[in-house]
Amino acid sequence: MQPILQILKLKIGRIIEHLLPAQCLLCCLPSNNKLICKHCQDSLLQDRPCCQRCGLPLNKSQPFCGDCLKKEYAFTQLHALADYQKPYSTLLKKFKYTKQLINGELLAELLIQSITHNVSKQQLSQIDYLLPVPLHNKKHQQRGFNQAQLLAEKISKRLNIPVLVEAIKRQKKTDPQEGLSLSKRKNNLRNAFITTGKQQAKLSGGYIVIIDDVVTTGATVNSLSQVLLNTGVQRVDVWCVCRTVLST
Repeated sequence: MQPILQILKLKIGRIIEHLLPAQCLLCCLPSNNKLICKHCQDSLLQDRPCCQRCGLPLNKSQPFCGDCLKKEYAFTQLHALADYQKPYSTLLKKFKYTKQLINGELLAELLIQSITHNVSKQQLSQIDYLLPVPLHNKKHQQRGFNQAQLLAEKISKRLNIPVLVEAIKRQKKTDPQEGLSLSKRKNNLRNAFITTGKQQAKLSGGYIVIIDDVVTTGATVNSLSQVLLNTGVQRVDVWCVCRTVLST
């Protein structure tokens, strides 16, 4: 009964959000029936200098960061809409923790525009599936939804790339990654993801893009990428709303 009530709450929330006046979510000025006005959209979609491999922000225009010159990631390329800072951090927190789903719609729309601007049509046509980072069942029940899955579904509709949601399972209820060192994050994620056996044939030889909301050290998406490669996936990329690093 509980999952049904959660689904009804989400649907009612979406209906109420669509009945709200058409004003910008950020500055509250008229937005011509869009989620944000053109001025705010233009300011949020500015190009960001970043590593071409892991998506870390760079101060200089160079192709790769120091980390990627020294170590290998299991994924091939990571694309992030923005650095983890306001207003993105505020929108994400309201989306995830207070169920303001309209913020998720806005972030998905901005990420889609960023993807189509930075990823070629040829490359997009080669992608087989989008795979949202799975939540553990208990966390999914507590939150009522998987934010990565909602983002993936929006991207799927616009870019016509199907979503896989049952191929990988999060079997281990990990501690929150925030505040942990890189080594502790890796240990926290050890054996966290497993293949379910479902849709296994779709993974073999495929080009999969992992969808997540925030990537910090990359430990989560790297662990998931390794599991995918071990099942026979040919290539794994990552698309996320925000990319950040641990403070030193």
